[in-house]
Amino acid sequence: MNDTIRSIATIMSDLDDILIFPHVNMDGDALGSASALCLALRSLGKNAYVMISEPVPKNLDFLECGCCTSDDSVLEDVQLSLMLDCNGLGRIPGREEAWARGRLKGCIDHHATTAKDIRYDFSRIEPKSAATGEIIYRLIKDLGAEITLDIANCIFAAITTDTGNFQHTNTTSRSHEIVGHLYKVEGFNSKIISALIYDRRSKEALKLESAILGNLDFYADGKLAVGKVTQKLLKEFGCTMDEAEGIIQRIMSIDGVEAACLFKETEKNVRASLRGRTYANVEKAASRFGGGGHMLAAGCSFDLPLEQAEKELIPALIEVV
Repeated sequence: MNDTIRSIATIMSDLDDILIFPHVNMDGDALGSASALCLALRSLGKNAYVMISEPVPKNLDFLECGCCTSDDSVLEDVQLSLMLDCNGLGRIPGREEAWARGRLKGCIDHHATTAKDIRYDFSRIEPKSAATGEIIYRLIKDLGAEITLDIANCIFAAITTDTGNFQHTNTTSRSHEIVGHLYKVEGFNSKIISALIYDRRSKEALKLESAILGNLDFYADGKLAVGKVTQKLLKEFGCTMDEAEGIIQRIMSIDGVEAACLFKETEKNVRASLRGRTYANVEKAASRFGGGGHMLAAGCSFDLPLEQAEKELIPALIEVV
């Protein structure tokens, strides 16, 4: 099932109470898409919220836009639970009960990975879209909502982060066309948004990055580089995990590296962010462990100690480089 954007807009037009669920460990596309749609729905007189279970990353705080809540009783009656930029209950841990309250279930995503633990009433999956934000832009237009400055900022953040500032191979002419329309919104300034995302790092975060980059492990004749963000390092430099965002791109900038992995040790589990340069299918490796994403950008999680997670994942990554 892959419903049209117009048919989804028709369904949503008849609903008033909607919860939107971005994936855990939110990035610019997940939160930007969710907030953009939430703002558009509110402008049409609907009760909409973005349901989260973790703090908004510091560099993405401007995308919150008054939309986010962790109160699963914020709506008395949930007519629609909508999963955005993700697919499957494993991508919304801690929010399963809130999700279950929706009388209808929907999914809008640009990842090819399809979970089988949910039966959706409608879904739109576009693996060829560079970002979920591209789909949401078109949905907002079909809903008949105005692209306001806040919505434009959210859509731009979604697209620019998932395309690596329009440098990744997933960037298409449509990516540029949509952003071109955003420039027509009064007050829109891409430089301001880019600075909010990328240019607000603390001295402590830079020291953390230096420590991680100085202790990388290399495999497969240097084609695979692996870094680790441990709880010990975070405490040593007084940083939070969201301040490690962007480090994997620095790892990928190393000459000769075809794939990179950044392990993130949280208090509950170990997350792995994966990137490929040209041919390394990191999504294939991630899918072995219940993760997903794209061929050149993926992730997965382990309910294991860090050392054991390394032993599980690194051999799978070596196979794809």
